[in-house]
Amino acid sequence: MREDCNNISLKNGDIIDLHQTVNGQNLFVVLNIASLDIRYFDNLDRKYEYDKESLLSTHPYSFGEVEWEIVGNIHKEDI
Repeated sequence: MREDCNNISLKNGDIIDLHQTVNGQNLFVVLNIASLDIRYFDNLDRKYEYDKESLLSTHPYSFGEVEWEIVGNIHKEDI
């Protein structure tokens, strides 16, 4: 089970904010948590091309804290 910085469990379709940018983007969509299908929020056809495990893991420089945050879900209308 993966949780964001607010201890909210990650679900399929969740939009996450990295609080930093990758290729100029900070928002990503986790389409499938089992296979770690992560896409750029601004273009769902574009797959996240780097280490997905590292993206969702605790970063050593953050003193054990998860830095990403769930900010919505593409399956809900409140985006």
